[in-house]
Amino acid sequence: MKKILLIILILFFSTSIFPQNIFSDKRDTTTTECSQKSFNIGSHNSGISFGNSPVWNGLRFNFSDCNIEEINGINITFWTPERNPSSVIRGIALGLAPFAGTIKGISLGIVATIAEEKLSGINFGGLATVCNGNIMGINFGGLATVAKGDLTGINIGGLAVVSEGDQFGISFGGLATVAKGELKGINFGGLAVVAENDMTGINVGGLAVVTKGVMKGINFGGLAVVSEGEMTGINSALLALVSSVGVKGLSLVGYKIETPIVQGFNVSLGWCDVEDLTGVSIACYNKIKGVQNGVTIGLFNSATELNGVQIGLINIAKNNSGIFKVLPFINIHFD
Repeated sequence: MKKILLIILILFFSTSIFPQNIFSDKRDTTTTECSQKSFNIGSHNSGISFGNSPVWNGLRFNFSDCNIEEINGINITFWTPERNPSSVIRGIALGLAPFAGTIKGISLGIVATIAEEKLSGINFGGLATVCNGNIMGINFGGLATVAKGDLTGINIGGLAVVSEGDQFGISFGGLATVAKGELKGINFGGLAVVAENDMTGINVGGLAVVTKGVMKGINFGGLAVVSEGEMTGINSALLALVSSVGVKGLSLVGYKIETPIVQGFNVSLGWCDVEDLTGVSIACYNKIKGVQNGVTIGLFNSATELNGVQIGLINIAKNNSGIFKVLPFINIHFD
């Protein structure tokens, strides 16, 4: 079960979503020839500018930005940009695809909004909102919102929200929300919510919620909730809850909980198959291969070492002696 579900994780991380060719290579010493000609109304680099003025404060119109340095105000471009290393746009950036080293403020790209180092504020990209570094603020990408660094704030991607770093805040991916670092906040993925590190908060995946780290909070997976670390909180899945370490809290699962240790309250329509149980488990079949501390309720209950109560049609306590090892309706053993 666990191996099948973790394929989701491998698929997301083995496929590169990041448009590498958009960003300049720091090792690339090739210079881009740009005309810096412009028609300006104003003085001291302030006022209204028409053309590729590299530094401007105010209202600026340009066909395609190339080797700009610093723009403060409203920047409107009509075509895809050239290379703009170390450039900064502060204010409002509008156009086919606003692009700079750093964009701060409000940006609206008909095709995309792109930053090489940092993107902060309110950002919209018709197809994508993309940053080679960190993204902070309110961000929307028609297909995807993608950060090669951290992603912080309210983030929406028609297909996916993806970060190679940590992800904090509220994230909605039509198909998936994916973080290669930690994932904290309220997160939704139409198919899956996936984190390679710890996951904390409220997470809902149409098919699965998956993390390679620790999972804490409220988590729901249409088919499964899977954690390679400890799972703590309220966790629910229609098919399975799977943890390599243990599950603590309230667990509601349609078919099976599969973990070494359960601590808390578990309800499984199918079975609970664990090493040790501390708390209460209600399932058709409760199989405790180690120590049961608490109560199991089901059609069939079995514990290698019972320290509590079994209620069901058949109850097996292997540490009882004689006829008390197997009893109908109820079995009890307390150390």
